[in-house]
Amino acid sequence: MRINLEPIGIIKKAGKYSEVLIYSEFEQVVKNLVSKVGKGPVCGQELLIVHKNGNGDDVHQVEITKTTVLDRVGNILKVGKINAHDDSVIDVRINVNEDFSGNN
Repeated sequence: MRINLEPIGIIKKAGKYSEVLIYSEFEQVVKNLVSKVGKGPVCGQELLIVHKNGNGDDVHQVEITKTTVLDRVGNILKVGKINAHDDSVIDVRINVNEDFSGNN
């Protein structure tokens, strides 16, 4: 079964890290992340990024990657290097479950 999902952003490789650009019409996603952290910094938080699987040979349409926020400038989240480039971002969540065994 195929599901059509509207992306909220895109992942770009940037040297030793990756950048997650959240499209401006979905800036509420970033605001929600910041509000869930409270007064603490967003940097250092573990994120779960749900993105389109760029591997055409894989039967799975999406992939979940766990990474850490290194910096945030507006709608751009600088994160640890992840194995994705030009993949569409479907969702971004703060990792609250330490038992998650996704990709790093």
